[in-house]
Amino acid sequence: MKLLVLVLLLSGLEVILSAPRRSSQFYLNDPNYTPKYWKLIPRTVVPASPLKPPLGVKPDDYFRFIPSFIGTLLPGGQLSWSTNCFTQNKATLDVNQANSTATLSIISTGKTSLLCDSGYLSAYVAGMSLDYFEEEGLHQIQFSGPWLEEEYYDIAHNGIRIFNFTEGITMTTESIFETVLLFFGGLVGANVPEWTAEDNLAFLKDHMNLVMPERPVNRIDIPKSEIKSGDLLGVIRLDGLDPMLSWGMGSRTGHTCIAMWDNNNQLFVAESTVNSAYWPTNGIQLTPWDTWMDQAQNASYNVLHIPLDPLVASKFNASAAWEFFSTVEGLPYGFHNLFTGWIDTPEDNYPPPLTSQLVQLLAPFAEWLLQKEIGIGQTYDFLTQGLNYRLGTKGLTLNQAYMEASKRGISFTELVTMPEQDSWTFVDSNGVVGPSMVCDVFVSSMWKVGGIFGDLKDSIQVTEFTDWDAYTLKIFDANYKRPAACVAADPDIPFCQILGKYRMNLPDYNTYTPFPNMRQKCPTLPPNYIKPPNC
Repeated sequence: MKLLVLVLLLSGLEVILSAPRRSSQFYLNDPNYTPKYWKLIPRTVVPASPLKPPLGVKPDDYFRFIPSFIGTLLPGGQLSWSTNCFTQNKATLDVNQANSTATLSIISTGKTSLLCDSGYLSAYVAGMSLDYFEEEGLHQIQFSGPWLEEEYYDIAHNGIRIFNFTEGITMTTESIFETVLLFFGGLVGANVPEWTAEDNLAFLKDHMNLVMPERPVNRIDIPKSEIKSGDLLGVIRLDGLDPMLSWGMGSRTGHTCIAMWDNNNQLFVAESTVNSAYWPTNGIQLTPWDTWMDQAQNASYNVLHIPLDPLVASKFNASAAWEFFSTVEGLPYGFHNLFTGWIDTPEDNYPPPLTSQLVQLLAPFAEWLLQKEIGIGQTYDFLTQGLNYRLGTKGLTLNQAYMEASKRGISFTELVTMPEQDSWTFVDSNGVVGPSMVCDVFVSSMWKVGGIFGDLKDSIQVTEFTDWDAYTLKIFDANYKRPAACVAADPDIPFCQILGKYRMNLPDYNTYTPFPNMRQKCPTLPPNYIKPPNC
């Protein structure tokens, strides 16, 4: 996941810096295209210590390169807008199906300063163009095929979508660079460099009003007798990815795990994650407690132990949970529904200026980039199989699914917000078929098969959950008497933080009693993340 984000950011930076005409185009089905971005994948782990901290990074620089949506331009139509550089812009779109070309014409006038420029992303589902204009007058952007049926359908019925980079080329490039650095230190090293952690703390404070003060200790080894099967472990690693996920979900964690005792009285941590420079094992996995604590400490994890309520814990059927685990161990991380499990509303889950229009266009590019360009296969199919389930179809590509939905009068936002179903299974790159579970979905699935939701188990789809949904369930011990070491280290939180330099807290923790169809229509707009109680 972190690699995808980094590759996308570096791809955008390369396009901007390498384009002499300040214009660059991309077509998914270009027969003459040669893969190149795979070279960005780190092949070895770089020690974190030699990495130098970035200079002049401001928290509000991060993600400001995301363009703002201007509007949709249909063939034969007209669109007008203003930017910081040009007070008047008018666009038209001419499409010639016979020779598979679409010409976007933009006339810009009223330049506001000598050195300013306006940047645009213009796109349809199979192609995009990045352009920066410095002069007044007519600017033409041509999109060429040959087009597949679904690609022409998109242009004919949905037109070209136009986005504006509001900061100009210099500031956009700087924002991409600073955002790459937010991830970079945590990607290449086994632990998180201090400067990366500090940048991520600044990001969380600026974007989520989240403050994580330093703690007097980094590790507390609580007695294992304090831990029960089913207890939750809440994790955040200040590496760019976890804070970004937290920002999107409105969660104070970026990862979750579940504690489990086996029949031999051995304590384990079960989780769904990916292998990386800091984690050795891929997919749904089981790690002995002591080993996991050492790995987590080496990886710069901040970790909370959140015990189940004693009554809930007494009803948790650990045998059923173990049986379920045996059927899913080794399955890949749940990329197939990472996106649709998060998105519940048409627009109110996207941190501004991200919008559904941009996500719809980036999704085919992301799947192409991972499956064909980098060559890591079907495991990284973020939407295609899930949209086929929603449409009751089989084998449609992502753009074919878009077309089929449109023909039925179903918009993209309506399609992706149809609730995920726990019964759905997905095919991965190695041909294995099974459920798709991100970290909190795996934990919640263990709870579900273990009976924690009782008679509601068939009316709760935990594949719709995020981290926040998991730790706000009213299933935890509200009267937990923490070990003295936990109280001394963190006097004002109700649970034990067993790892980490920075103090965690979970507002809304242990708040909501489970109810049918819960967490299927919840907004997550930063920085306040206001949600209806029964969403």
